[in-house]
Formats: sequence, C-alpha cells, structure tokens
Amino acid sequence: MMKAQIASKISGEDPLQFHQAIDRAIARRFSLYQEGIKKYQDADFINIRNHTPVVWSQGSASLLDYSEGRGGYPLFVIPSLVNRYYILDLMQEKSFLRWLVGEGWAPYVVDWGRPDVAEHDFGLEDYIVRYLQAALQEVAEQSGQKPIVIGYCMGGTLATALTVLNQPKIRSLVLIASPWDFHEGKDERAIQQGEWLQCLLPLVQSIGHLPSEIMQGLFASLDPTLSLRKFSNFRSFGENTEQAKTFISLEDWLNDGVPLTQKVARECLQGWYGENLTEKGLWSIAGETITLDKVQLPTLSVVSDNDRIVPKASSLAGAEALANNAIIHTSLGHIGMMVSRGAQSKSWIPMSDWMKQITA
Repeated sequence: MMKAQIASKISGEDPLQFHQAIDRAIARRFSLYQEGIKKYQDADFINIRNHTPVVWSQGSASLLDYSEGRGGYPLFVIPSLVNRYYILDLMQEKSFLRWLVGEGWAPYVVDWGRPDVAEHDFGLEDYIVRYLQAALQEVAEQSGQKPIVIGYCMGGTLATALTVLNQPKIRSLVLIASPWDFHEGKDERAIQQGEWLQCLLPLVQSIGHLPSEIMQGLFASLDPTLSLRKFSNFRSFGENTEQAKTFISLEDWLNDGVPLTQKVARECLQGWYGENLTEKGLWSIAGETITLDKVQLPTLSVVSDNDRIVPKASSLAGAEALANNAIIHTSLGHIGMMVSRGAQSKSWIPMSDWMKQITA
C-alpha cells in the first residue's frame, strides 16, 4: 500500500485509537512468536541420524563414507566451515547424501568438527592443504578413481582452491551456491557490508575466534523478520507431523554452528568480504594464486536466484568466469536447495544428471 493510501485510510481515525490498535497488533504478533519459540523449546522430537563410517580423520576433521563400501563413482563433498555438514543429511527422508547413494554414487563428506587445539592457528590454507588434500587422497585410494569434488556454500570456494592445486587428481568440480564475487559486481550495499564487517575484527582478536552466535546474528540480519515469521507459523504445525519435524531438525542444525578460528575469520571478513580478493584474482593458497581461468576441468555451478546468504551476483560471477562450465539456475533458496520439498527435482536430479554425463 502506498504512503498516500495509508494516510487516506487513517486520516479519519482518532490518533490515540490508531496507536492503541498498532500496540495491540504488535503485542499479538509478539505473543504468537513467543508461543512458537516455547513450542520449539518444549518439543521432545529428537532427530537421530544413522551412523556413517569414518574412513579418515585428522585433528577435529573426519571423512565420512556414505556409500559404506557399496561402490559407485566417488564424490568428495566439502561443506562450509561455518555450519555443520549434516544440512546435507538433515533427516532420513531429506538427505542429499543418502539420495546420492540411492542414485548409485559414492559420496564421501568432510565433517569439519569444531576447531580445537590442533586447529587453533589454522587459516584457510591449513584447512585446504593439510586437511582437504589429505582427505582427497584418501577418497582416491579408497575408490581407485578420480573423484568429482562438490562444494556447498563456502565449501565451494575452498573446493575451487583445492581444484586449482590438485587438478590432475580430480574428475570434475560442482559448486553449489558458492560465493566468489563478494562485492556482487560493485553493489554499494555489498561493499558497505564488507566495510561494516571489519568492525568485528577487534572482537575476533580479543577472544581468539569468531563465535557462531555472532555469525548466526549476521545471517539473521539478512532477513530481520524471518525469525518472527517462522516461529509464529510453527506454533500452528501439528505435533509429530513431517512439517514440524523438519522445522525442529533445521532449527537444531542452525543452532549447532561452529566458531571460526581467528585467522580464518580475518581472511574471510577482511580478505573476502572487505577486499574481495577472490574476484580480483589476488587470493593465494600455498603460493598459488587461485584464479578461475586455471580450472580447466568440466565444472557445474548451481546458482540460486533467491539466495540471501550467497546472492546470485556473487555465485554467478564465479560461474561465468569458469572456462568449461555449465550453470543450473534454481528458484530455491540457500538452504532450500538441500531440504525443501522441491530440492530433489530442482537441484539434486539436475546435478546428478550432469555428473552422469561427465562420468559416462
């Protein structure tokens, strides 16, 4: 409704009554919000995932074999460092990884765990060179084949660096909602956001890491009313329905974030969001500049047209700069690509079909 229409609608109202009506509406919405939060806190549903064999580990990181030795072409799956890997295996009936197994693939996924003593001084280079390269080698030895590397979110940015450094050992690369141009084509809002994020660096230096609670708050700020809307809606979900169980499982995952080490936080906040080193061709790992023109393997980029966390302009810039790249556009959001009702038809099947062509 336009401002003039609103003014016209309330012009005949008593100002006091109008403000009282607004107060009642706010109180009502907040009450529904509180009821939804309490319902979530009181829920007795516990999402139990099946045990998955660990075939490699180092420090806090481990490699999980979802094929459990049943064979299939190997996929080396790299999730973000920010959130736990199991968004890719949220529930038995909403599991990208288990669906891949059913399609005949052999997915191996990195579980980063939580940074501990071994990772205290880790930067991105340490995670890529010391952990991802070792895990990649393990997948190749376990399967006897060059794996397809799949990176989700920040994991895709790491996967790109891994591919540049290890191209002869990799069959192809799949990037799912993976950021590259952190300034989104010189978008003023994105640039200002990058500048604002630098304010967190003194806190990171003071406490020695970037807490997951801070990152959760940053993500929430991308859609300030989302929490109000989703918990207000949750209060009306039926007990033990699939809808309620999915909501609880997803909220549990969101609240199970992990901190970033001090060095990784600085590299991401300053180097990526602040200076946009990736897009400028100035990001370097192990003495190698990570530029997309160096990736000559067949590559697939899955780009969301409705992603608040990794905006389309950020991921599409990387996709369009790759020499041998196919692009799948999806209307699903960042998390929806993995857990929504349309994930299988709009994301998973197109990805699997492309990989089947590559390995045929």
